[in-house]
Amino acid sequence: MKYTPRDISHQTFPTRLRGLDRVAVQTFLEDVAHELEDLLRRQAELEARVEQLSAELAEKKEQEEEIRRVFVAAERVSHDMKENAIRESELLIAQATTQAQDVQREQERRTAELERTHQERLSALETAYRTRHTDLERQQHELTLKREQEHAQRVAHLEKQFSDQYLELTSRLNAARQEYSQFLNGYRALVNSFAELSSRHLLPEPTKLPQQVAQPVPEPTRPVNVIDQSFQ
Repeated sequence: MKYTPRDISHQTFPTRLRGLDRVAVQTFLEDVAHELEDLLRRQAELEARVEQLSAELAEKKEQEEEIRRVFVAAERVSHDMKENAIRESELLIAQATTQAQDVQREQERRTAELERTHQERLSALETAYRTRHTDLERQQHELTLKREQEHAQRVAHLEKQFSDQYLELTSRLNAARQEYSQFLNGYRALVNSFAELSSRHLLPEPTKLPQQVAQPVPEPTRPVNVIDQSFQ
């Protein structure tokens, strides 16, 4: 036999991503090992029974030989008892032969029955294994689809959150830019109005003293706006 119950119960398999349930596979292998052990035990019992029947058959054959020896002795003892002894021996031989045939037929019948039962059990185990394997594959496929759906829903939710936040920030940025543009336009208009007023009201030139050197008048500097720098 290629595998023993111990080999089946201690059989290991390589693991892969999204593989089968190892506990379910190990439980199934232990059940198969128990079933195989029971079948081996029953086979051993049947073999012992066959040996017993063979011993009985050999014993019957020895009895047959004893009967033949008795027949020979009876033939030598008395010629008159020859025919009766012959008939008796033939009857015993017929009975022994009938019993041997009956035992042989019973043995063949029981052997065929055990073989049929063994095949049916193996077929049932194979069917159960295929059914269980199919169920496990279906469950694995369902779990995979469920995980993919949950992942797709999560990604869609995150994308929606990102899109909403991006739109909100973009809207706030556009509003800030518009506000800054309005402020900058107002500031420029105010500077232009100051420049226009200063051009209309020129100050008189100061009288130069002999020892005083004329100093250049510095041009008015434009105030630096923090908001303007941040959007340059």
